[in-house]
Amino acid sequence: MATETSAIDMQKAQGFALRIVGEITSNLIGTLHLVGDRLRLFETLAQRGPLTAEQLAAEANINERYALEWLSAMACHGYVEYDDDAKTFTLPIEHAMVLSEKDSPFYVGALIRTQPDFWANADILTDAFRNGGGVPQSQFGGEWRCGFERFSRPAFVNNLTNHWIPALDGIHDRLLHGGSVIDVGCGNGQAAIQLATAYPAAQVRGIDIFPAAIESARQNAIDAGVGDRVRFDVHDAAEGLPGSYDLVTCFDVVHDLPRPGSTLRAIRRSLNPGGALFVLEFNLSSDLQENIDHPLGMGAFGYAASVNYCMTTALAADGVGTGTCLGERRFREMAEQAGFTSVTRHDFPTNPFNLFFEVRG
Repeated sequence: MATETSAIDMQKAQGFALRIVGEITSNLIGTLHLVGDRLRLFETLAQRGPLTAEQLAAEANINERYALEWLSAMACHGYVEYDDDAKTFTLPIEHAMVLSEKDSPFYVGALIRTQPDFWANADILTDAFRNGGGVPQSQFGGEWRCGFERFSRPAFVNNLTNHWIPALDGIHDRLLHGGSVIDVGCGNGQAAIQLATAYPAAQVRGIDIFPAAIESARQNAIDAGVGDRVRFDVHDAAEGLPGSYDLVTCFDVVHDLPRPGSTLRAIRRSLNPGGALFVLEFNLSSDLQENIDHPLGMGAFGYAASVNYCMTTALAADGVGTGTCLGERRFREMAEQAGFTSVTRHDFPTNPFNLFFEVRG
């Protein structure tokens, strides 16, 4: 070793080793979380618990030996609570709100479904590190899209038309009386579906460059009973938007765009007089030190998500690769460069994890 052993803080080294073991343990628990989500084990515990391993096996129709080992791991990791006298396991209601209640504002359990594709793409990502380029969006399959859809849906259900849209000057009334809205980068269509549900007189569209997402969005709209009131198309917004609108929305999208500058300019051209662009982004910064010091500890998530998906998919499409950590300052610069004259930040107390911008001009 280049550094003398006497100069090494052995307690610091040991502490970091324990941290790494803990993070690897979390990865292993992630596999069990994934299986639990696929087999609806959290829902079963929430609805039927407290349960012994034998009872969970019977209720969920799984092998009893695996039920016991899964529950034991979940108890040691703090997902469930264990009663040693009764030999039962309980999913606390607060944990159920996070893991199994799909309309809860705290629901993030579905994010685990995105993880297998990240690991499966490790070879492609390694090659991108060596040679540039990235992991194309086509490498992220149906389970990834379903997981992200389930993760993002509660925010739209609980907030989009109840809090976010009413905060935009004049937009709520426009949509109530037959205005027009398009969701750029609509993914599986959850935001557009909520808009079509809340504003039946409005013209609602969604566009995305990924055909598989649009196919899912169309089916989701049919399942939600609004298939005749919302239109979804494969379209690259950077080439211009189809039509003009009172409201354009970009939910967790701007930082993903291969060509954000061209897209923002196209959005500006598409806005009707008095119309607005509404943008949601992660509450991160374009400054590394600010992300290291993030009060919610989101910096590591931001950069890791960027390398695994946001930046790499944009680079795979020959884009600029903005990355997840766009932040307010950089977004304001982008909006100004695109010709917008006004960017208003909205803060919603129930959502400290995102930044919200009303953009006009």
